[in-house]
Amino acid sequence: MKLVRRLTIYLLVAFGLVFALDAWLSVREHLHLFDDDLRRDERLLGRALRHAVEEDWRARGEAHALELVRRANDRESQVRIRLVFLDAAPDTADAPDAPRQALEALRRERAVSQFRDDEGEARLYTYVPIEIPGGRAAALELSESLAHEREYLDARIRRSLSTEALLVLASGLVAWIVGVRVVGRPIRALVEKARRIGAGDFSGPLALRQRDELSQLASEMNAMAEHLDSNVRTMAAESAARIAALEQLQHADRLTTVGKLASGLAHELGTPLNVVSGRARMILSGEMAGPEETAKVAGIIVDQTERMTRIVRQLLDFARRRSPEKRPLDAVQLARQTAALLEPLAARRGVELRCAEDTAALTVSADPSQIPQALTNLVVNAIQATPRGGHVRIGVHAQDVAPGAPDGRRPGPHAVFEVEDDGEGIPGDRLGAIFDPFFTTKPVGEGTGLGLSVAHGIVKEHGGWIEVRSEPGRGSSFRIWLPREVAGDGPGPDRR
Repeated sequence: MKLVRRLTIYLLVAFGLVFALDAWLSVREHLHLFDDDLRRDERLLGRALRHAVEEDWRARGEAHALELVRRANDRESQVRIRLVFLDAAPDTADAPDAPRQALEALRRERAVSQFRDDEGEARLYTYVPIEIPGGRAAALELSESLAHEREYLDARIRRSLSTEALLVLASGLVAWIVGVRVVGRPIRALVEKARRIGAGDFSGPLALRQRDELSQLASEMNAMAEHLDSNVRTMAAESAARIAALEQLQHADRLTTVGKLASGLAHELGTPLNVVSGRARMILSGEMAGPEETAKVAGIIVDQTERMTRIVRQLLDFARRRSPEKRPLDAVQLARQTAALLEPLAARRGVELRCAEDTAALTVSADPSQIPQALTNLVVNAIQATPRGGHVRIGVHAQDVAPGAPDGRRPGPHAVFEVEDDGEGIPGDRLGAIFDPFFTTKPVGEGTGLGLSVAHGIVKEHGGWIEVRSEPGRGSSFRIWLPREVAGDGPGPDRR
């Protein structure tokens, strides 16, 4: 009902202004008419008395004429009449009450009227010139109090205000009733219909009996509800179909992943299984020349079994990684230990492994078994990708990440492990797949394709990320970013 109330208030204000203007114009018109009537009456009375005074003055003398004016004044209860001389000294008995400049018009006109306020009483003065013997300028002065005019105007104003107030109230009541019936109820129904549409209920068309814009709006809302209902049903059916298709795609993707896993496992386990099977047949067939050869063959079987165990363990680590148990670790010391561990492997392949770090120690909060595994995987991949005579470099340094970094990376101080090699590099179209399980560019038998995937998952669980830069023919650079504990940093040794 807020709209109806506002419309009613606006109408009341408009009606009030119109009626107030009408009352003011009416009172003003009556005031002018009343003043005109007073002037006309006094002038008629003065002119009629002038002829009598002039004739009496000429026939019977001044005294008789003045007596005639006195008797005329006594007969009029509301008009005061007296004979005045225009050349009389001010404040004398026969001097006019009006200012002399106002009486100058008597020389051109037959009568002059003027309003004056005498000691708080408003009066109308009318002067009618008369001709008397001797040539002295004289005039009849007729004055009348305007108190009754003010009383009349006050009564007129009160009556007008009462009438206008009743009209405004009646108009407001009619506007309220009409607004409620024509605007309020239909709008309430439209609001309720819109609320039901917003809640998803498109049933029950809205019918308005009136024939105006609101009924047209109701018809459009009914049509909109029908269209929305149809669209919702269509979208529900399409959503169900999409969900079914998505489930089928997910199932197909799972089958594809299982196929890749099976293919990778078959490829990686095939060679050691063949070796184990062949050596076992040699033992069963009695082909061994003696205990030493039998022990050698058994050792080969054990080595291949351990190789298969490592492959299965890597697969389990990829599929079922446990939550990291973090504690403060020295990143510089971790890089040294990794370099020392893998230096024999690099030497066998003819690759020089270097470790360089900052002079200051860098403390990170990490799992003491998972982060070394991730760094080891990167270094092993670099050694295997580097040709004989090449170099692999392990670097550790501190670097801050500014706010607003891309990919949602956490700002603040970080420790960066960098592993660079002189290998053939990775083509740009393959960079996006290097962290996928079983993806590898190595020859058969040199890798399972799980190392980078495991390292990527470990670093991500520690709140960090891995950056890769590679150009074919110019080697690759892998950088592990881990959040750094600044409070635990301190001076450390330098090894170059």
